[in-house]
Order: sequence, then C-alpha cells, then structure tokens
Amino acid sequence: MLDDLKKDELEKFKWFLRDRDVLVELQPIPESRLEKASTCDLVDLMVQTYTEKSVEVTKKVLKKINRNDLVQKLSDSTFGSSVDGFSLLLTTYVMNLCNLSSENHFVDKHRVELIQRVSNIEPILDELLKEKVIQQESYDRIRALQTSQEKMRELYSGPLKAGSASKDVFYQILQTHERLLKHLINEFSAK
Repeated sequence: MLDDLKKDELEKFKWFLRDRDVLVELQPIPESRLEKASTCDLVDLMVQTYTEKSVEVTKKVLKKINRNDLVQKLSDSTFGSSVDGFSLLLTTYVMNLCNLSSENHFVDKHRVELIQRVSNIEPILDELLKEKVIQQESYDRIRALQTSQEKMRELYSGPLKAGSASKDVFYQILQTHERLLKHLINEFSAK
C-alpha cells in the first residue's frame, strides 16, 4: 500500500502519524523516528507502535490524505477482520516492500524447534506486552491456551508475522528467559 504513495503523499502520511488529533487514544510516532524512515522502516515503526491496530491506523491516515482507493484496496484484502488484516498487512509489507524472506530470521528457521522446546511462555508474553509487540487482548488470548505449544503457535500466527522488528524483540526475550535454548541458539546462529 505505502509503495503506491507519491513522495509528497508519503510525507503527509508520516506527518499524520505524529498528529495526536488524528491518532486519538493512540501514541503518535516521534518525528525524529519518522524523519528519515524508508517505507520499510515506516512499516516497522507502525508495527512496533500500533501492533494489531496497524491496519486501522493505516486506513485512518490514508483517508486523511485522500487516498480512499488504497483504503478500499486494504479493506478488500483484509477480509474485514482486524487480526487477519493485521497479519496480511504485515506479511505483505515485510515480504514485498522490504524484500525479506521469512526464512532468513532465526525465529522462522527454527519455528518447529521453538514451538516444541519453549516451555516457560508466560514471562516471554509479559516481556512482549511490555515491549508492545503484543497488546493486552492478544496477551490474554494466548495465556488462556492450554499448552505451551498452542501458545507458541498462536504467537507465530499473529504477532511474530510482524516482521523482523517483532522477531528481533522475541529473539532477545527468548535468549533471556529460555536458558535451555541457549544450546539451540548457539548451534544454529553459527550457521
């Protein structure tokens, strides 16, 4: 979506992301972080700041800059569900705009091992909430699941689709809380 914006439209888009009047009840992104942000960086900033609300924020700002065609395009592709839309938006942006392969990140490469081996997920969820990788609603939903494997799968199906920034935070938290995985991390990070 953002790659469809002209340079001046992208600047307006950034301007609205720091406007408190537009982002009622949401934290604006500081100007210093937006100033030199590329399209890919902008997506990462939005994901870090707004998590599941990224789609909603994107639509709101696109309306403000009179790009209703892109609002419609985004609405058509998100199937009306904010969680599905969030996942789709993030996957599309991160894969297409940033030209990244999800296979490149440690968290993606070792998905199966992590799902099977991460056992103490609650402190990880606490940190993800603190770092704003997930919101309270996701936190509560994931904590309600029965097994650590179900919780990890839910993380992968939503918040960890948020691109490299979210995966980097998760990886750092994982290193702190999952000491049993040190061996796995050391073994595969060297490859």
